[in-house]
Amino acid sequence: MGIFAYLRSRVALIIGHILASGLCIAVIQLDLFHTGRGLTPDSLVYLLILNLTVLGVVLLIDYLVQYRFYRSAVEVEHDFTSADSILALALPRTPEQRIMYDLLQTFYGYHREQVAKRDSRSALHLDFVNRWAHAMKTPVSVIDLLCQQARTISTPEELRGLLESVEEEKDRLAHGLEMMLGMARQERFAMDLWPQQVDLAQVAREVVNKHKKEFIRYGLYPKVEVLAEHCTVETDYKWISFVIDQLVTNGIKYTRVSPTGSKLVLRIEGSPKEIQLTVEDDGIGIPPHDLPRVFEPFFTGENGRLVPESTGMGLYLARRICEELGHTLQVKSTPQRGTQVIITFQTRAITKQEV
Repeated sequence: MGIFAYLRSRVALIIGHILASGLCIAVIQLDLFHTGRGLTPDSLVYLLILNLTVLGVVLLIDYLVQYRFYRSAVEVEHDFTSADSILALALPRTPEQRIMYDLLQTFYGYHREQVAKRDSRSALHLDFVNRWAHAMKTPVSVIDLLCQQARTISTPEELRGLLESVEEEKDRLAHGLEMMLGMARQERFAMDLWPQQVDLAQVAREVVNKHKKEFIRYGLYPKVEVLAEHCTVETDYKWISFVIDQLVTNGIKYTRVSPTGSKLVLRIEGSPKEIQLTVEDDGIGIPPHDLPRVFEPFFTGENGRLVPESTGMGLYLARRICEELGHTLQVKSTPQRGTQVIITFQTRAITKQEV
């Protein structure tokens, strides 16, 4: 800021000071006239010069105090290439500079936090895409191999077994694609949210019917138990269906590799304050040392070695979605006895209104 621009910014102060000085002089003059003597022209000029000199010194000091901060702010404005340019601001020396400085530092901190979150999401998404593409190569390769084997099939029984294998690999591809779509939509969750009254029992039965071929293939027995007087909650139908589907898929995945696993239960229980949906299996369970990390992205733990198609993203996405919807998700498990995944729905709706 130049000296003239600074003076223009202080024009009200200057005019007010001159006006106040003129009034003081007028009062002095009237008092002197009343006593019979007045100020001489030389004394009047002297008072004005003295007054303006004091005003000039005060303005100069104020200008020097403001100049460094103003100059650095102008330099930042002209050479602004990123939010990091804010760090070049001079330290504040006045209360108003302090307010401006703190405001910009707060903005900078918020900006860096958002950038860090964006970079973290981008890195997570890129890592997921790479792992997903690698995982999808396996069923594609298996299907290709099965297609080659089909040329040598000579009996209906062999053909039936091959088709069942192809269908199994197809289900793996479909599940992987669904997870990829869920991951992509989750990045813009608010744009794809439609709160409505949803019947949890109906959603649970739809998910079970979706996986009925897998239940038959692996000899598992699903069951939907409705123990609540009412099982209607406010949520997003598509998102909660995706979450329950992930939990059922995990239940099937880790129950079929258990020598004693045979069932998967979806239980709906209620109370005056909340409704719970529990997906329970009697599969291999989760080791205690892996349990605290099951919601971390890409974490598969010991069980991931038993089920090669595990991505470690199912529970991560399920919890992220539940948090966005205002529900809670928790996991309880005992090794070799099974796992319980519990979704808790508050009776207060996700739109913050009473149901």
